[in-house]
Amino acid sequence: MQYLAEVHRKSGFIGHRTEVKLLARQQSEQNWAMVSGEELLPAEAASDFGDGVLVLVEVDSNQNVKNVQDATRHLIGILKNFSRMKEKFRSQEEEIEGWKQSLIYQSQELTRREVDMEARAEELQQLESEAQKIEQQRQEFEESRNQILQLKEQVERDRQQLEEAWGRLHTAQREFEENNASQSTGLSDEQVHQMELLLHQLESLALVTDTTRNRIDQALSGVEAQQGFVSSVYQTLEQERQQAQHRQDEINHQWHQLHSAQQLWQEQQRTIETNTLDLRVQEQVLGFKVNQLQERQGQLEAYAQSLRQLHEIQQGMTGGAQVNLRALWEISLSDLEAETTKLQQEMTKLSSFVNDQEEELTLQQQAIDELQVKINQASEYDRMTLAGDLEDEKQRYQLLDQTLKGQRETLQEKEAVVKVHQEVLTQRHGSQNAMPAKDHLMELGAAIQSLEQKQSEGEQGIRRLQADIEHLQAVIQQMRPGLESMVSAQEQRRGQLEQQAQSLKDEQASLSEQWGRVNTYQQLLEPTQNHLNGLRSQLMQLASEDWQQLQETEAQHRQSTAELKQLLVTLGKAPEFAPSSS
Repeated sequence: MQYLAEVHRKSGFIGHRTEVKLLARQQSEQNWAMVSGEELLPAEAASDFGDGVLVLVEVDSNQNVKNVQDATRHLIGILKNFSRMKEKFRSQEEEIEGWKQSLIYQSQELTRREVDMEARAEELQQLESEAQKIEQQRQEFEESRNQILQLKEQVERDRQQLEEAWGRLHTAQREFEENNASQSTGLSDEQVHQMELLLHQLESLALVTDTTRNRIDQALSGVEAQQGFVSSVYQTLEQERQQAQHRQDEINHQWHQLHSAQQLWQEQQRTIETNTLDLRVQEQVLGFKVNQLQERQGQLEAYAQSLRQLHEIQQGMTGGAQVNLRALWEISLSDLEAETTKLQQEMTKLSSFVNDQEEELTLQQQAIDELQVKINQASEYDRMTLAGDLEDEKQRYQLLDQTLKGQRETLQEKEAVVKVHQEVLTQRHGSQNAMPAKDHLMELGAAIQSLEQKQSEGEQGIRRLQADIEHLQAVIQQMRPGLESMVSAQEQRRGQLEQQAQSLKDEQASLSEQWGRVNTYQQLLEPTQNHLNGLRSQLMQLASEDWQQLQETEAQHRQSTAELKQLLVTLGKAPEFAPSSS
């Protein structure tokens, strides 16, 4: 099982001991659990790592540590994943906020639709009530139509009865005239009785005609009242049609705006896709640069290690002197001899000075030893005074020793330089045995110089890569928030456009229902209006031509009835008549 552990290095008398402290146990790819306790496991495989370094280790069932590897890269990966998860959570929070805003908008839209549906329900209820009234009016129209037809039939029957009565009257009149011409005497009782019956029948027909006229007038008034109601319904229907047309125009305008907004959204989406592709390219380039930097750093570390090894070899061959061997072999022999003599003189002077300082340091140590002896033999009072002198002597000794330490190192370096010069001088005087050493030193110097040049070039390349990486990181850091903001805003805008489209579809469906009601009531009102027009036409015909003809016939009948009454009075056979309505 894999663990995250910390390296602990402990020094002992016989060497170093390496142990690891288990910190966390990996349960899954992205899940780690803390390890309780302070248990340390021996891990010689981790001896290449420094104290306190975090490593990944494999531990078997016997608590043996295996497969130790540096945890830095893995931890960096975890931190990167954590950063990405954090960004993802932030993006999800923004998306959730967008959903909340969308839900608020949908709630407001639902509330508006509920209010609109309630208004539509009230309007539908009102229209249904009006439809019931129209149906009731239609039934009343049918009843009025039937009554008018009955009146027309009644008028026709009255006309026929008047014609029949008129015919009988003419017959009676002819008989009367014939009897009057053949006989000088008056009418018989039977003839008088027949004349009375005819007169009473004519008078009753006149009364029926007046009643029919009144009924026609009432029917016309009812038709006009129904026409007023139908006209008001037509006006309401026209207002409903205008309102539906206005809503249709508004919806068409909103659809046009929505299509424009969708086209703009698609253009922005293409821009986002282009920016996303650019960001991915920059990230890939950054990953390539980082890998290249790691390779260069590995090469540079290898160069540094090789240089350390070569310098150690060179120091072993030259005694640690920093000398340009190529220059010593290129200068003239006389100059080399002069330079060597000069260095020997400087070394001799420095050596004499160092020896003097060494003697003084020895004398200072003797003085300290003498004071220490005096302190051990002195009384308590003198001991305090001598202790102060001893401390002063020790400070002078330390100061002199510190100064002499640097001079010793300088003397050693000069001795090494003089030694190299003497060896090169000896080789150049013709010692064949020293030629291989010269070749080795020259090759070693050339190798060091070549590695140093490669190291310098590698450092310059690393600096360039680091500058490129920093630039790419800055560009990506600048691009990513803006792109994420654009994506979030684009997603939120997409939801809004979908909501607007759905709202327009619902509005169009509601409008279609309204158009359906308008067309339905239009279909209901047209036959009703046609019935009204037919009834009015029939009533007007009855009230004009047929009624005028009936009145003329009635006037003739009244005149004939009056003449007949006058004739009967003249003959002295006048019966008891009811007063005439004329």
